[in-house]
Amino acid sequence: MNSTLPSNNNIFRWLLVVGLMLLAGILRWLDIGTESLWVDEIYSYRQALKSVESIIANAPSDVHPPVYYILLHWWTLVFGTSEAGLRGLSALCGVVSVPLMYVLGKRVWNPRTGLFAAFLLTVSHFHIHYSQEARNYSYLALVTIGGMLAFMRLLDEIKSENVLTWRTIGWFLLANTLMMYSHFFALFVVVAQNVYIASLLVLDRPFFLRVWKRWFVLQIALLLIFSPWLNILYWQIRVVRGGFWIDKPNVFTLIETLIEYAGSLAAALIFLPLCFLALVEIRKRVVESQSVCIVQASNPHRIWLLTLWLALTILIPYVLSLVGTPIYYVKYTIPALSAFLLLAAKGMDAWEWEGTWRKNWRTKGITVALIGGICLIAAYNTRNDWNALEKEPWREAAEYLASATEQQDVVFVHDWYCLHNLSYYQRDSASNGTSMYAPLQALPPERLRFTPQTWEWFYRSRVAGRDHIWLVLSHKIGKTQQLLDTIEREFVCTSDTVFPSRYRKYMVSDTFPLQTRGIFLMKTYLSNDIRVRRYERRK
Repeated sequence: MNSTLPSNNNIFRWLLVVGLMLLAGILRWLDIGTESLWVDEIYSYRQALKSVESIIANAPSDVHPPVYYILLHWWTLVFGTSEAGLRGLSALCGVVSVPLMYVLGKRVWNPRTGLFAAFLLTVSHFHIHYSQEARNYSYLALVTIGGMLAFMRLLDEIKSENVLTWRTIGWFLLANTLMMYSHFFALFVVVAQNVYIASLLVLDRPFFLRVWKRWFVLQIALLLIFSPWLNILYWQIRVVRGGFWIDKPNVFTLIETLIEYAGSLAAALIFLPLCFLALVEIRKRVVESQSVCIVQASNPHRIWLLTLWLALTILIPYVLSLVGTPIYYVKYTIPALSAFLLLAAKGMDAWEWEGTWRKNWRTKGITVALIGGICLIAAYNTRNDWNALEKEPWREAAEYLASATEQQDVVFVHDWYCLHNLSYYQRDSASNGTSMYAPLQALPPERLRFTPQTWEWFYRSRVAGRDHIWLVLSHKIGKTQQLLDTIEREFVCTSDTVFPSRYRKYMVSDTFPLQTRGIFLMKTYLSNDIRVRRYERRK
């Protein structure tokens, strides 16, 4: 009977994991197609339409490796290019992350901590949000979990058996290759792995002497696999150094990052103390041996690994942004989310569980209260996320233009990326039996100096003889005011229709896209407007 108990417990745990996967699927697929695609998602859509060869050839002009776009290309061949179709790949990655998170938490500590970690990822507002976006962030979180799971498996195999099987080597190389080719910030996770191995020279010298040669060979193999991308990465770094759109971070940026990981200010008041419990190793096991209580601390090496994973993935780009061109943006650091949640899960497991409910009713009561509180806050945050329009409403703007413009009108769009958004929904309007009557004309790219001569060259023939024109504005660019001044020499604005959306900021300043710089000490929604202006020729 006792021999079957572990097996039964394992089955029960996996049933819980399946239940969490179902909940994760519901939270990630509900409301997935409600909001319009925003600028970056339209870029993903345009890449997905290309052949695999074209995606790879275009990779040097992008700041992201091509793997996600290739997967999205194959995905859309089956599920289409609607909002839900494009975002479905991210939702699937979000769901698949849940069982991997359980396995990782189980390997790092124990099955119970793995269940807590899978639960926290399931209801994570930050993870849900990017599982409903047609970008590579949910995929990045998935392959990061896989890469760290392969890393832990490799270390455990060497520690227990002092050998490495080809299967473990293969999984490690595959998982870390996918991670490195997912996003530039994933390389900081690889740095954290190497720092951890180096730290074993001090923390566990005998084990370091057993592992370092094999680790060195594996890192050489990964470098060779990643070498085709190194030259492209070098040129991407040079381009970014020439100027990037992100503001320089400050101390509040780090605080906001942790708040975003938690999901809200209220959730952070629970998550941060839980992480603190894990970091200071509050959890201790009381073992009764001959009527003497022996206090044993949990394995500090695992906490050290998670701390490096969390800290270096955040601090390396943060410091680089302080001393050079800013590259730090919270969503880019999503590889660190899993480490944060694993630490919080360890904090949830910070009390003794052995014995009956009557014996440990306080322990189990605290845990039940934590789970209940996290669920309530997560439900509130998710509900607010669904009710708040956070992506740019290009669908509504396109429908308005389709109904308000006439065939002889011309619609100027302030830059090329906005043109592609309107064109996507112009396609939808045509399929629904309507059409965008007026042609769309993108203004010159930002890299071209916008002068009256530029206006003459590009657009004089298009405004000649017209009594009115239309202008679509969104996202602050350097030439915006010069553009408006040029138009208003000949035309006067007669209507200004605003299609607002909002995005979250907590404690940092941000000028993106049309905002006033300021520091916000609480959750604030800033407006990201699309403005459709109609101009009449001056009399």
